Amino acid sequence: MTKLFYDHLVIREEIDLELDKFALDPQERQELIEIIDQTLHHNILNVIFNHLPKDKQPEFVKKLHTAPFDLELLEYLKIHAHPEIENKIKDHAAKIKKEIMGEIKKSTHKK
Repeated sequence: MTKLFYDHLVIREEIDLELDKFALDPQERQELIEIIDQTLHHNILNVIFNHLPKDKQPEFVKKLHTAPFDLELLEYLKIHAHPEIENKIKDHAAKIKKEIMGEIKKSTHKK
C-alpha cells in the first residue's frame, strides 16, 4: 500500500511478526498484508469521517487523493475534525490491530 500520512501512528510490526509464525508462501503473505492494510485504512478513514464535518469531507478526500503521504493532512484534521485526531486514530488503530492479532492467533496453520 502507498505510504500514508498516518502510517507513523499505526505500528504494524507485531502483525508482521505474528504472520512470520505461519507457513505462508510469499503470495499468500502479501495478500494477507494487503487485506490487513485495507482493513486498517478503512477503519481509520471511518474515524476521520466521523469527526470531520460533512462540508469538509470532499476537500479532505481531494487532498488525500493528491498527496496521501502529506503530514499536513494531520494538521488539516486537527483544525477541521478534532484537535486530538492523532490520538483518536492511534487508539482506534490499536483496537483494530488487537482484533486482527486475535484472529491471526486463532489460526491453526502455524509452521
